Amino acid sequence: MDIIKELLSKVLPLYGFIIFGFFAARKWNLKSKWISKVLLYGLIPLVIIENLLKADLSETAVVGAMVFLLAALMNIPALVASRWIAPDMNKNMLQCSYSYYNIGWFGIPVVMALFGEAQMPLIISAYVGNALYGDTVCYYLMSKTNDESPGKALANVFKIPAIYACILAIVLNVMEVKFPENLEIAGDVVSWTISTLGMLLIGITLEGIDFKEVAYAVFAKLLAIRYVAGAAILLGLVFLEKGLIGKLDEDQSNLMILLVSFPIAANLVVFATNLDTEKENSALMVGLSSIASLLLVPLLALVLF
Repeated sequence: MDIIKELLSKVLPLYGFIIFGFFAARKWNLKSKWISKVLLYGLIPLVIIENLLKADLSETAVVGAMVFLLAALMNIPALVASRWIAPDMNKNMLQCSYSYYNIGWFGIPVVMALFGEAQMPLIISAYVGNALYGDTVCYYLMSKTNDESPGKALANVFKIPAIYACILAIVLNVMEVKFPENLEIAGDVVSWTISTLGMLLIGITLEGIDFKEVAYAVFAKLLAIRYVAGAAILLGLVFLEKGLIGKLDEDQSNLMILLVSFPIAANLVVFATNLDTEKENSALMVGLSSIASLLLVPLLALVLF
C-alpha cells in the first residue's frame, strides 16, 4: 500500500535523527538549547506563514476550528489521566501532549500517499488549527510548568514570533497575497530542516534519561487513553460537522478521523527545551507516540480507505 511505502521512505528516515541526537549528546556533549531557539525564533514562524498563505480561509474556518476544538477538548481526558494514571506527572505538560498533534512533517507525507495533492488544502487547514492552539495555549501551559504566574506565562506566549507570524499570514491571505512559486523548494527545505532538528532534539533529551527508571506501563496507559479519547472526540466533531455544516465530503471526513492516529508534535520538546522544563517527560511522550503511530496510521488507513 502506498501509505506504508510513504512512511518508510519519507517519515521513517527522520527517526534516525533521534538515534543520531542521542549519541551526539553522549559523545560530543551536543546541547539542545540552541536548536530550540533556531526552531522557535526562526524556522517555525516561516513554516506557519507558508502554510497559512496556501490555506483556503473558508475551509480553514471549518477544519481549523475542528482541530482547535479537538485540542481544547483533549484537556478533559488529559486531566482524568493526570489524576488517576500519572498523578506525579506535571498535568500542564500532559495536557499539551494530549492536545498537540504532529500534523506537519508526519501528516503531510501520509496525506500525499493517500490522495496526492488533492487533499493538501484540508491538511494545511488542519495544520493551521493545530499550530494556532499549540503555539498559544500549549506554550502558555508549558510556561506554567515552571510555576509561572498566569500573567508571566501569558507574556511568554507573546515573546515568541509564532503568534505574530499567524496574524501576518492571515492578513496577507485576506489581501490575496500568494506564496511565491519560486520559493516552494526553499519552503520544503525549511520544513524538512524543522523535522530533522525536532527529532535531533528528542534524541539529545533522551540521552539524559535513565531508561531503567522509566515507568513504561504508565506511559503506555497514557498514550492508549490519548488515542482512544482523541478518536471518540473527533468522531463526534465529524458527525456534528456533517449534520450542521456539511462542507466535508466522505474522504475528507475520513481523513479528519485519521488525524487521531498521528503522534504528539515534536514542538512540545522544542517548548520544553526553550523553557527548561519537563524535557525528559516531553521527549518520552513524543518519542513513544511516534513509534506507536508508525503502526496505527497504516492500520487505521486500511480501515478508513
